[in-house]
Amino acid sequence: DFLWLGVIADGWYQSEMAPLLRSQFITWPWVVFYLMYGCVVFVLAVVANRDKSLLYAGIDGALLGLASYGAYNLTAYSIIEGFTLFIMLIDWAWGTCLTSASAMAGWLGFQLVKGKSSE
Repeated sequence: DFLWLGVIADGWYQSEMAPLLRSQFITWPWVVFYLMYGCVVFVLAVVANRDKSLLYAGIDGALLGLASYGAYNLTAYSIIEGFTLFIMLIDWAWGTCLTSASAMAGWLGFQLVKGKSSE
C-alpha cells in the first residue's frame, strides 16, 4: 500500500481529497493495521489453503480484500463528504488485488518452506 498511496495514486488522492488529508501522516495506525491484516491474510488465505492450489489462496485473498477494503471504502464514502466515488472504487479495487497478490506470495513462500522442512 505504501507504493500505491505514496507513488501510484498519490496524485489522485491529492486532487480528489486534498482538504481532507493531513500534511504529515500518522504512521502508527497503519503499522498496527497492516501487522494485523498480514496475520489475518496468512491464516485465512495461506494456511487455510496449504494443501490446495495457488488459485485457492488467490481467490480467498481477493475475497478477504474485497470485504476488508470494501468495509473501509463503503463506510468512508457514506460518512466523509469529500471521499469521492472515484477514490472509493480505485482504492477498493487496489486493496482487493493487493490482498490477493499478497496471499499468493505468502502461499508460495509457505510451500517453499514446507517443501524444505519435509526433506
